[in-house]
Amino acid sequence: MAIAPSSLRPHAESAPRYPSKSAERDVPESETTRECSPDEVLVTAILERSAADVGWLGWGDGSKAVVVPGPAKSFLNPAAIGEFPDPPRESLKIDHGTAGGPWAAWCRARGILSCAITPIYAHDKLVGVVGLASCHAGGLADYDIDRLQLAATLAVHARTYEARLRGVRQMFDEVSRTLENALALDRALRLPPTYRAIARSVGESLDVTYCRIAIRDARAGLTIRAAGGHRPPAKRVAVTWPLADLKHCAQALHERRAVVLSFSAYDPVVEPERLALFSPTTRAGVILPFFVGPRTQGVLIIGEERRSRRQPMSPERVAILELVASRIAHLLRMSRRLEHERTAERRRERKITSERQALAREVHDEVGQALSGLLVQIRLAIAHGSAGKAELQVLEGAARNAVDGARALAYGFRHLNRGVGALEHARSFSETLLRASGCALTWTEERSDERVAGKALREIGRVVKESISNIVRHSNAKAVRVRLEYPDGLIRVTIHDDGVGFTPRDVRLNRAGRGLGLVGNAERMARLGGVFDVRSSKKGGTLVVIEAPRKMSQ
Repeated sequence: MAIAPSSLRPHAESAPRYPSKSAERDVPESETTRECSPDEVLVTAILERSAADVGWLGWGDGSKAVVVPGPAKSFLNPAAIGEFPDPPRESLKIDHGTAGGPWAAWCRARGILSCAITPIYAHDKLVGVVGLASCHAGGLADYDIDRLQLAATLAVHARTYEARLRGVRQMFDEVSRTLENALALDRALRLPPTYRAIARSVGESLDVTYCRIAIRDARAGLTIRAAGGHRPPAKRVAVTWPLADLKHCAQALHERRAVVLSFSAYDPVVEPERLALFSPTTRAGVILPFFVGPRTQGVLIIGEERRSRRQPMSPERVAILELVASRIAHLLRMSRRLEHERTAERRRERKITSERQALAREVHDEVGQALSGLLVQIRLAIAHGSAGKAELQVLEGAARNAVDGARALAYGFRHLNRGVGALEHARSFSETLLRASGCALTWTEERSDERVAGKALREIGRVVKESISNIVRHSNAKAVRVRLEYPDGLIRVTIHDDGVGFTPRDVRLNRAGRGLGLVGNAERMARLGGVFDVRSSKKGGTLVVIEAPRKMSQ
């Protein structure tokens, strides 16, 4: 394969001078410490063992050639090394007046009296050239050709690994952006995500044309629930396809692994999936299974329509996409568990309210009616004068008080749910949230008859809920202990977890809003004249102390 001369222009302006140890003192420190490319390192290594004045390495893909001057001073200008002829098929050594051809003419035009050139092959394809040049006749020997041949092999390997490294970095950035932004756990805790929101977020974060989410139903059908991406297909969602007709989807769900499809040529085996799940211009697709629970299974469908500028579906990239699919399942599992907890909590509250109302009716009907009858009889006895007036008045007062007490008790039972305090609500919130994240909660409360201002209870309840939310989002704790005390005119809540802990530097670098939450908690307690103190270490977990006066100053 011939390489156009224009594609091998030199890179001499930005190439540093890499001297040998003997000339190291003459080179500024900034030049020796600058990070260089693998091609520059390779050419420099060749020059250190050679009498050449200039070395170069050029590729046929349009990138600039690397030109490095030798350690010794020479009148040979590195900027003149460029506009190479087509690389030779085999290694070539040229001395002044001993050879002809385009490379000999190229050497004469630049004052090069000795030159060695070796082609670079990759998979039997000519992809570049590496060479040495000297302004002295006979300055290069045969062993320079051997070194160039070794350098050509190393250059291909280095370029291959550089491409792989770039691809891995790109995939890492892509999945980090997806997991941290599109599929953030703390966002799912605040607002349960829908299929549409997940598909839209994943499609915007991944470097793909579009994505779709499909769920398997009880009748062995696959229903498209949502679509997203830079150019989602125009096909309707909420369309159900029999899973028996989608063999690759059934295979992915059965084997619990991704299936990669190629649509570059017509294939009757993949045609049902292409028509049902992908757009007509899709060139490559991936079906990624995820499992929310024993009854809920689905697939994340990735479609790529671009011919160029698209990442290949390598095993590494498929593994990254499988991680994204598993995060979707984790989010849906957590969201459903939280929703079940909320539903159960509402059901329990309705049951308690119903029981209270039934008890209130019984108290009113049974006790109230009996006491009312007693009161009527006492009043009749007083009216007829059949008992002493003073004694009957005493009985009347007692009965009237009993009736009023029964009515008050019935009213209190009916409206007891209105009086659920802020701390009781904070405890219920903590139990629900920590249970959903698999964390154990121990709540200890010191009994006290002292009254606490309602404003203090409300603010402390909010701070407790924010602290528990921070534990779920950031600490990875397995156990949390909460203690409520009333020392010396104060109310104090201590929260301790066995999580990973943090440092002030972690809070400053954190982008998820943790620092703002801590500041907000401190401001709430400061308004009450109280204290919000946080002590944390990487090994000992985190201790939060919340303290405020029981009575608010007027």
